[in-house]
Amino acid sequence: MIARAWSLLDDRLDAVAATARQVFGVRMAVGCGAALLTAYVYGPAWGGGWFAAFAAAEAWTRFMTRPVGRGEAMSRRQRAAYMVSMFGSSVIWASLAALYWFEGQEPFRLAAMAILAGMMVHAQGFSFRSPAALAALGSTPAIMWFVLPVGFGGFSGSPLVTLTLGLAMLLCYVAASARANMRTASALADAQRTAEEANEAKSAFLAMMSHELRTPMNGVLGMARALQRTPLDPRQQGYVDTILRSGDGLMAILNDVLDISKIEAGRMDLEVGAFDLKVLGDQAVELWSEIARSKGLDLICDAAPDLPALVLGDETRVRQIVLNLISNALKFTETGGVTLRMRAAPAADGDGGVELVVSDTGIGMSPDQLQALFRPYAQADASTARKFGGTGLGLAICRKLCSMMGGEIGVESQPGDGSSFRVWLPLPEAEPQAAETAEPETLPTLRILVADDNPINQAVARAVLEAAGADVECASDGAQALERLRVDAFDVVLMDVHMPIMDGIEAVGRLRDGQAGRPDTPVVALTADAMPGEEARLKALGFDALQHKPVQPAALIGAIADVLNARPSAPAAKPNSEAAA
Repeated sequence: MIARAWSLLDDRLDAVAATARQVFGVRMAVGCGAALLTAYVYGPAWGGGWFAAFAAAEAWTRFMTRPVGRGEAMSRRQRAAYMVSMFGSSVIWASLAALYWFEGQEPFRLAAMAILAGMMVHAQGFSFRSPAALAALGSTPAIMWFVLPVGFGGFSGSPLVTLTLGLAMLLCYVAASARANMRTASALADAQRTAEEANEAKSAFLAMMSHELRTPMNGVLGMARALQRTPLDPRQQGYVDTILRSGDGLMAILNDVLDISKIEAGRMDLEVGAFDLKVLGDQAVELWSEIARSKGLDLICDAAPDLPALVLGDETRVRQIVLNLISNALKFTETGGVTLRMRAAPAADGDGGVELVVSDTGIGMSPDQLQALFRPYAQADASTARKFGGTGLGLAICRKLCSMMGGEIGVESQPGDGSSFRVWLPLPEAEPQAAETAEPETLPTLRILVADDNPINQAVARAVLEAAGADVECASDGAQALERLRVDAFDVVLMDVHMPIMDGIEAVGRLRDGQAGRPDTPVVALTADAMPGEEARLKALGFDALQHKPVQPAALIGAIADVLNARPSAPAAKPNSEAAA
């Protein structure tokens, strides 16, 4: 029995306490009004005494629920004390109702019943989440609601029977309503848990799909880029370019799916830095220029003279917006061209910032099509995906990114007259920055160990790194990597995170603990996982840097150069076998 009672003191009481703390001011105001009325009717001593008891109960409640005010959970003992304070508060209000009832006059008895009714409404409205709280607050007024009129009302005969039945019916209705509220609250809690579990399952599925798709794409794009660096005739070079464009298109779709999920989950962060918006626009146009030429379209970037030389914002996300809009415009344009215009927005038009407009001479859209344009997975009509392809995520991502940056996106379009997408972003002008060092394309003579269980990924890394001048050796799991590090010295280790026998995380942990080779050997994580927070998590586990698959040769070489520059120079460790000798 005691165990069952303790089981009722669960986190549902914390939810009741949180709600009670929110209406603390209202309760104090009502209590003051009741005390003044009591002092007026019965004298200051009665009014002051009742208010002292009421204030003491409220103070005790406030004190015992202070963990909830800090966003923490109460202990079992604190919940038990909170139950006692609720019961005490209920008794204090019920005593006031009894005081008014025994005055004997009809108006006072009506006031007493009103107090009891208010207490039951309060108990039902604020405490239905927890049966224990409902009992503590509602049991006393419910009993007195029945006992006072029936036992002390002076009724007999048929009036007493009628009154008894009426009060009993009302109490049954209140109890049924409270029970229904409890079931509703329980259903809502279950639905919330189900939604949270589904969201976690979706995140796990996306992480798994990201890994499974990026791993083979690393082989396709990595080997294509390695092949691109070899002597090829024009026809072969065209084939390789087609492979790379198709692979990049597939990666864009994958990234769109991941981005929309991260945005909806609130797990996408913006990185603010200075960048040249004009250069960004030129690069975007250059990236899509081949597609435009193949369709016979003009693709132009028009930057106004008043465009700031540098702006402050998230360059990656602004580039994503521009690329999505240009891609969308090219997809739906068959003749004419696409123009990207950039200018400084007038102060009256969104308090400054910059304005980006992508206009096309494509098929245009009707008003009905425009209404659903920015919804995820939505396209102009059912035949759009079949005819033009795409996921319908690009514009939804653009709007969400604009909103995250505090900006706006809109569109003007007419069927057959093309479309014009206008983006306003509050990107302030930035101070001139020192020129950044370009990423290196070659490496000094280095010994690099690549640990990856996928032979294709090993071949990609070997092709990229040997082309940059490095000496490469490979291991198929973390255990093999540690064995190689015990008998030989390497300047850098490229470590896959997910491997059989021993994964990269365990291998790096053992390396940092001095179980193999030099503990401060730089380790770059290679992973197909692209979920938010992955880089911070891996760095906390001992990795020096992170490179996502598919590997970008320039980015990988740059990351290796960065970790080598960040490490203090140290003599290469002798192999353990030599030390033993």
